[in-house]
Amino acid sequence: MDDHKALDKVERNAKARDRQNDINLTAVSEEEVKANEQGYGLYKLKQKNHAPFCQAIQENLDMVIRSKLLMNSEIGLLLSLMPLVQLHSNAIVDRETNEFMSIANIARYLDRERTSTSKLVSKLLKKGMLFEFANVEEIKEHKRSVSQRPLFMNPEIIYSGDRNRINATLSRLVMEFDRLERKKVYLPWKLWLKYNSEFGRLYRRKTYLQLKKRQ
Repeated sequence: MDDHKALDKVERNAKARDRQNDINLTAVSEEEVKANEQGYGLYKLKQKNHAPFCQAIQENLDMVIRSKLLMNSEIGLLLSLMPLVQLHSNAIVDRETNEFMSIANIARYLDRERTSTSKLVSKLLKKGMLFEFANVEEIKEHKRSVSQRPLFMNPEIIYSGDRNRINATLSRLVMEFDRLERKKVYLPWKLWLKYNSEFGRLYRRKTYLQLKKRQ
């Protein structure tokens, strides 16, 4: 068999496989009518991409950068933490173990000195880029936190997940300690958790101000 005949055979086989894989849409439509009559519905399955992702809220990040609130070193650390942001919780976690990362863990991951990393993280906390959960009872007893404090990325700046389904506890934390608003950095997109809602979400600033006024 020469090359030309071999190529023809490959093409015929490929077309045959395509015909076998083709869906008879007419038959599907007929089955859909039957299903609808019985109260059922047919729908096409969407192919999901399971690649982990973390997104910057571009307009808000642009506002923060233009406001000169952050130094270049702080912006650099903030963006370096993006691969560590956990889906949905927005916590800074170890990608392999899924455990919260301490300052020392972050420093090792970034191959930086612990002291300089700690100073930058403290600045990001004070400026509202990061948040932390502290044990209130522990602070009352020891006058300070003695255990590891989980760090969370501000979802108004960087978020991993659906921006319309932001963790309620994280939403309350951001709303209560809104350092950006207090520093007069008025973000175009703001996080709000409506009364009795399961999730918070990002709203345009105009809508956010209306919601805030109604509370």
